[in-house]
Amino acid sequence: MSIGFYARGTVGKIEDMVEKARNIAEQSGFGIGVGEEGMRIRLCPMGDLDITWCEEEGHWGRWIVESDCQTSQAGAGFHKAALELVESLGLQNFTVDDETDYYSHRDFEKMRKEHFYHWLQQLLRICRNIFTEGGNDQICLCWDMDLYHPEKVESTVAAPLGRYTVESMEKIVAEEGVEALAKRFFLWENEERDALFYRNRALYHLWIRCYFAPSSRSSEDRDVNGAILDDLEKAYAMEPGIPIPHEAYREVCRRHHRTPVIPGTVEELSFEFPVGYRKKRIVEGIGSLRLTLPGKYLYEWEEDGEGGGVNLWSDDSKDSPVWRVSSFQRRSGKAEFTEHLNGLRDLEEHEISNGRIRFGWRPCREDGDSYYIVECEVITGPSLYVITIAYRNPEEKEEVVELLLQLSAVETKTSDQ
Repeated sequence: MSIGFYARGTVGKIEDMVEKARNIAEQSGFGIGVGEEGMRIRLCPMGDLDITWCEEEGHWGRWIVESDCQTSQAGAGFHKAALELVESLGLQNFTVDDETDYYSHRDFEKMRKEHFYHWLQQLLRICRNIFTEGGNDQICLCWDMDLYHPEKVESTVAAPLGRYTVESMEKIVAEEGVEALAKRFFLWENEERDALFYRNRALYHLWIRCYFAPSSRSSEDRDVNGAILDDLEKAYAMEPGIPIPHEAYREVCRRHHRTPVIPGTVEELSFEFPVGYRKKRIVEGIGSLRLTLPGKYLYEWEEDGEGGGVNLWSDDSKDSPVWRVSSFQRRSGKAEFTEHLNGLRDLEEHEISNGRIRFGWRPCREDGDSYYIVECEVITGPSLYVITIAYRNPEEKEEVVELLLQLSAVETKTSDQ
């Protein structure tokens, strides 16, 4: 259940089309990445326009260009902007299959009400039905599957621009209309990149990307914190009456060492839950493994100098526990524990969802520096995951073990199944 459009056309020179796309992206502040058989233009978070091409059979020097764009997750404004961008590439034999018929009638308000607002109301009814029928699990709406998952809060809806209960979403619709909910749900709700666009883009970064850590900690913290403040301040400058998450704004100002310019008299955009999924624990996915970690941890790929490497998480401070995860897979059959952990202290083995874990710990000393390491193996289907957690303070072992016991795996099949 989604909204989108499919566009198709032909072009004589791919290079000319790509150059035109690059110019549009640069002028509009969009991101763009180009490969051998396609390009991706990022108009906004959750708003990617993928364009692919291939040489047309029997017509040397002519290329077929296609775009299949899903727009429901970002909003009607993104739908309009993405469609107009494809149009501007100058394709010949251009055709569009637009589920909203906006390409034909060009009535933005008609498209928004009849399709995006209708779609949002359908989502709300589906969530209500799930919870009414006895489900109390968390529902993630419009969630990028390549992202982490937020910590589970039962009977709530986790969306990119905020966490809600169904009751609160229904209350907004009942008291203010579906338009009011849409302004908090869709990142690009209106035709132009107006104050609401910049406010909601800041909400996306606050809820999804912000670590609420000092900007001095890393370039990622500095970039995210700065982007949030820039967007909120731009939104306020464009429309001083727009509701702003002022409490979160002031917190990020402190982290970024910026003097607030949005006054405390601004209308507060309030939420039922603390702003920012990374303020709590999150669930990272590595292959079939699901790993729960503090949301403040930064990720990096640590190369081993031999063409490989490990996944690494820490909060980048001197005393932070450091998590490293490597994965291995058998060509056939199920993975088994190795003998590497034999001899570790307090060796434990537990069953987890779709697998088993085994772990223990040992003290270490290097160059006069004392620390500890917990070593863990996870087997699930044909996969073996090796996890090491280095930490300095003995009392940190309790939380490390607690997080290991929350490990889970999604079901996989071995090649002989």
